[in-house]
Amino acid sequence: MKKLLNLILVSLSLTHLGISFADEAIIDNVLPWQTVKLNTTSYQVIPQTLTKTECNFHYQILTTELGMYLRVFAPTNTPLRVRTQENDTLFTNDHIQVMLDMNNTGQTSYVFSVNHQGYFYDGIYKQNKELDLDWDSQWQFKTKISTNSWKAEIYIPWSSMSFSIQDRNEFGLSINRFDESTNATYSSIPANSSMNSFLTNFSKKKVKISNQSSLDIFPYISANKDIANNKNAVDIGAEIFWKPTKSQQLSATINPDFGQVESDELVVNFSAIESFFSEKRPFFNENQSIFDVAGPETLRVVHTPRIGGDSYYDDDYSGELDAALKYTFSSNQMDFGLISAFENSNTGQKGRDFWLMRSQYHVDSNTLGASINWVTTPSIDREAIIIESDFNYAYSEDTELKLGIIRSEIKQDTSTTNDLGWWITGSTEPLEQHSHEFSLFSYGKDLQLNDIGYVKRVNRKQFEYQYQYKIPNLNLWSIRDISFAVETEIKTNHQGEELPLIAGGGIELVTDTEFEYQFSVEYGSSGYDDLLTRRNNSVWLPSFYISELEIDSPEYNWGTFGVELELGTEGISGRFYNIESSIEQQFNDNIYFVVTLSQYNSNSWLDWDEDNIINEYNFTEQGIELSLDYQISDNHELRLKFESVIGKAQHINQYHVGTDGSLSSIGHLEDFSFAESAFQLRYKYALSKLTAFYLSYGFGGEFEDDIAKFGQRNLYKKAIETQDDHNIFAKIRLHF
Repeated sequence: MKKLLNLILVSLSLTHLGISFADEAIIDNVLPWQTVKLNTTSYQVIPQTLTKTECNFHYQILTTELGMYLRVFAPTNTPLRVRTQENDTLFTNDHIQVMLDMNNTGQTSYVFSVNHQGYFYDGIYKQNKELDLDWDSQWQFKTKISTNSWKAEIYIPWSSMSFSIQDRNEFGLSINRFDESTNATYSSIPANSSMNSFLTNFSKKKVKISNQSSLDIFPYISANKDIANNKNAVDIGAEIFWKPTKSQQLSATINPDFGQVESDELVVNFSAIESFFSEKRPFFNENQSIFDVAGPETLRVVHTPRIGGDSYYDDDYSGELDAALKYTFSSNQMDFGLISAFENSNTGQKGRDFWLMRSQYHVDSNTLGASINWVTTPSIDREAIIIESDFNYAYSEDTELKLGIIRSEIKQDTSTTNDLGWWITGSTEPLEQHSHEFSLFSYGKDLQLNDIGYVKRVNRKQFEYQYQYKIPNLNLWSIRDISFAVETEIKTNHQGEELPLIAGGGIELVTDTEFEYQFSVEYGSSGYDDLLTRRNNSVWLPSFYISELEIDSPEYNWGTFGVELELGTEGISGRFYNIESSIEQQFNDNIYFVVTLSQYNSNSWLDWDEDNIINEYNFTEQGIELSLDYQISDNHELRLKFESVIGKAQHINQYHVGTDGSLSSIGHLEDFSFAESAFQLRYKYALSKLTAFYLSYGFGGEFEDDIAKFGQRNLYKKAIETQDDHNIFAKIRLHF
């Protein structure tokens, strides 16, 4: 009788919100939703109050041997914001997010999200608290908007994911709703993704899953007209994903074609640190999490964009990927993965070969893993073997420790080079508002990982510590939430040089009107810069400071705006500023426009010339970025993207760097200027979620002027006129 009374009260409450408990299903009318338990409890997790509520969203879950059905009801108080955007990008308006830890290990989670407009993204939440949206899968959803609410129904087939569900047939589940009217996130569990206890707090669901097999084939055909070089090319290839069981997957790609559908960001990089670009190719994103081992200083044991392109250690090498294979297997406690890839060199020599192997052993939320990677580069007679081992230890729900050790053995010509690296990282949250993080690592000066991995810098011994204190719902002086952070960085290299000590602090607050303000200050002591001259004599530089202010507006119905300002000192007692502002505007229900402007100026900008020679400039860089998304209809999208960067440098002095880091003036050089641009107009017709036709027109180029005679307007003009790349590209990717 009591259960019946509660059911009647909940039904009356939902009816008051415009939600009928007996609403017919959107996806499948035969589902017995009337008999499925309605869950009404949620927690406010952003801001992190963990307050329990009964009125933010309600959901029902129905599992079968083939998949999971989810039904979510979301009450609304004000008209919902409209945002036109591409799929597989994060939402800024009302949306639902589902996370599934299918192995129930507290290490990684599959993510599925949909907003009230019917846009979606899917991805993988990784153990290093990163959300990777480059993973794509086949699942279904539909949404429906009512007067005072909106509803989403989601069907996720088990075959869309690779996993080895444990013997007790149990998986972890979290359901989140971002409520745009309160600018807060509510969850079915009392935890958010920034907390160490997040994945371990997932609710547990029992289900019997059939051991079904699946086969997905993605053939493609593309045509490219290279207008700049008057060349035409047609390519045919395919990607194949076969799951003989729920715990195994064999993948293959033949003559893959990447990079022209979605271009990388335009980056002008004069530093000694290589620019990092994420992987966009479906083959290397599917079921890839076992290979994702990361350490401090952005170290990645496997960085798959290395495969099928230029070689980090051979500037003259250029190759294309002929084929690649990947096999993964998961059991209750053991995971195993193997990748092999083979290139065809464009220089007439034999291309590179890649072999990657990884295994890991689970005990509850603890993981012991090992990797062996082997890469050959015949063009320079180079063979690289990378061996790595790591251990993730969950001391408690709130405290975790990660250890890793890595070794590289490089054989090139007749010489062999070996070196080691190791790291220890940890984080703890003894109280809900307090968090501590630290990292301690040592990377040998001859450690070479970039045949297949990525690391910003080696030859480093470093300790970092960060403390953060959050006060949610402060309600003081119109401040809703506030957080404080302090950090420090102590480092040296294997030569024992005195590198700058770093100390900093910051404050972040959100007002009652939902403006976000961030202010931080960082101070660095005087010391050596051992990166500027690329392993030649290190440069001794004076102390410096950097102050930063960032302001982000609320999400208005028309859009949003933001400003970021940096001021400080750098170089040889010089000053700099960097300012960036952006406006995002929704013109109507179908068109969303973003413009970003930036300018950087330094009156002591240092640039390496050669050997132990550096140059000092008064340097200015200016950039503009425009993008427009036009949703023509449910299946037709048009996207315009334009970026341009210009710069001018007035030479101040040229220096020779002594063995003690001192600078001796040796002369004067000419000024210089540069301009770069990239433009893409892309049309997409989606036949289904994983099948699409693309047609794009794009151009881009680089212009350099040794005497810097052009003004800013003419430099922008030169950037557009110089078209090193000029293409019309068409591609259709099918799914069977």
